[in-house]
Amino acid sequence: MLWLIIVLVGGLQALLLLAMVIGRDMGTGDYLQGAAFTLFLLALIGGAGWVLRRDPVVLRVGPEGLELPFAFSMPLGWEAMHRIRRETGGGGLYGKRDWLIVDPSPGVLAPIRLKTWRRLDLWFQGKHGVRIALHGLEGDPERIVASVERFRPVVRSDS
Repeated sequence: MLWLIIVLVGGLQALLLLAMVIGRDMGTGDYLQGAAFTLFLLALIGGAGWVLRRDPVVLRVGPEGLELPFAFSMPLGWEAMHRIRRETGGGGLYGKRDWLIVDPSPGVLAPIRLKTWRRLDLWFQGKHGVRIALHGLEGDPERIVASVERFRPVVRSDS
């Protein structure tokens, strides 16, 4: 994620510098605005890097269940899981995606931090499960899945 932000903001920076070099009739005020915008973009990159490195997205796997502080308000216990599957798929703009999908037991609601209506949560989690992005976690996806398999089997499906 940090690299994506750096590339996008760096592209904006390159456009700014190109406009400053090619632009006609630029006065001193225009160069000062360009310098201020450059400092703003560098501060944006630094801020994003600080946030992403200060609070990495971590999944803890243990006897009590799956703990994902970024998404869950409390650990999701193994007894609340009906099935766990892993889906990998396609390329696309953002590259290969790797998901760990937890299908909760019927009537069980995963403790998601984002609060919505219970009925909507039950429908969505029943239809799609709780999706954990392995491609967005700190750590090797294979090792994460192996640690989950110590407690529950993981069904693999590639699309």
